[in-house]
Amino acid sequence: MPRTLPINPRFRRIYQHLSGADLAAPELEELSLEDLGLGDSQKSRVGLLFGTYSHPGLERVLRAYGLIQRAEERVGPVELRVQGEDPFRPRVILWSRRFYAPVADLSLRMATGAEVGLGDALATAPLLYVDALLLQNPGRPFDWHRPPLPGQSHPGLALSAQLLEVLMLMARRIGAEALALTPSTFAAASVYDRRFLFVDGAAQGRFLAMRDAGRGRPRWLLAWAVELGCLRDAEGQPVPFTPMPMLAPLSRRLIRTFDAKRWAEAREQTGRQPLTLDEEALQHRFPWQRMPPGPPPERLAELLGYDPLAPVLAH
Repeated sequence: MPRTLPINPRFRRIYQHLSGADLAAPELEELSLEDLGLGDSQKSRVGLLFGTYSHPGLERVLRAYGLIQRAEERVGPVELRVQGEDPFRPRVILWSRRFYAPVADLSLRMATGAEVGLGDALATAPLLYVDALLLQNPGRPFDWHRPPLPGQSHPGLALSAQLLEVLMLMARRIGAEALALTPSTFAAASVYDRRFLFVDGAAQGRFLAMRDAGRGRPRWLLAWAVELGCLRDAEGQPVPFTPMPMLAPLSRRLIRTFDAKRWAEAREQTGRQPLTLDEEALQHRFPWQRMPPGPPPERLAELLGYDPLAPVLAH
């Protein structure tokens, strides 16, 4: 299997110490007959997210891993909001009390292997699917150390790696065999690629070829080149990013999927196709109006043909 990052050992230890009671227990003032052992315990689990997490239990989990504390270090006080009308399709939000906006917003659901393109025995494999994921810092402006990516309204929280680890452990907890998602942009796929692999081997090879075409340049700049149609194939045609499902496998049989000869051959075939970055087109199409004020670093200014006197570039 192609190399992906292992889960942080500290997070693994926290996972092992969290009990089912930690995850499912309500606040003390909300104790019911079932909690006291006087009711139907099976019925009491119906409203739990994925049959496992109560709202207070989920907050305990996020605090145990330090995610809420790290978010608060960046944006001040936050509150956890959970929309769980369907407990198997919850929406989880960390809401900033300072900026009156979400700093984390994710929609989750249970899915099967067939929904991401797996066949045969893997078609029924249970997956935890991330339908949407937003991490943002509304109180921080963009700068040239962290320019905006395509589609970004605010800089990120620098918490994606930790959150994905927690979601992988959540997937394991509820019996899913993988964490799954479909990145909508090349920029998003570049965030996920250290832990996720494309289900389709050809899509994995194409992504690697796109990444190699921008070697030596900032990834955010390559993301804009892809978004603006400035990545070219051998015939000079634009190479768009096509959203395709990705998996972070947890079970042995799903891990073996990425060791299969057919997947590896498809990856190698598309990965060998030479792609180039059309610098002239990038200079012409670059969205200066979206960029931070002030001149870019000297190396970028030269690459992008920056002209501080050009009125079209004025902020």
